[in-house]
Amino acid sequence: MFKRFMVSILVISGTMLFAGNGIYKVSAKKDFSSALKSLTHTLDKQNLYIISKANISSTLKRMKNKLGADYNKQHFDSVTSIIFCNPFYANEVMNLDPDMMALCPLKIMLMEKNGKTTALFVLPTTHASKSSAKKVLKEIENKVKKALKSAGFK
Repeated sequence: MFKRFMVSILVISGTMLFAGNGIYKVSAKKDFSSALKSLTHTLDKQNLYIISKANISSTLKRMKNKLGADYNKQHFDSVTSIIFCNPFYANEVMNLDPDMMALCPLKIMLMEKNGKTTALFVLPTTHASKSSAKKVLKEIENKVKKALKSAGFK
């Protein structure tokens, strides 16, 4: 009985470790401008269209006095959110599982520090385990990963 219990715990632990926190994290040895330019191009090639870019670092910089000693403790040079979508995928997700529209539009957070840019992307399938849109969300997820890889992120 104890052996069966331990095997169950190991299987569950391994699954949680594999699933991680649902955030896909990759980096490129590129400055922010180069990384953004590459990513813009590769997202477009995947038919993922940038809706807007939110320059988080400039917003924080304007609040520097209010934030005081807590301002940018990690010393990031640039932090920007890239917000993007594909209307055909959005329509398909909406038709299959309207609740999954909470994920739209998607975003990639780019954070640069010392000439290295990191991309953070919340994996949509993390939230879609029982969704009828899971297959479509996985397809979108793969396109985003492909765009990041093509832009030089590893």
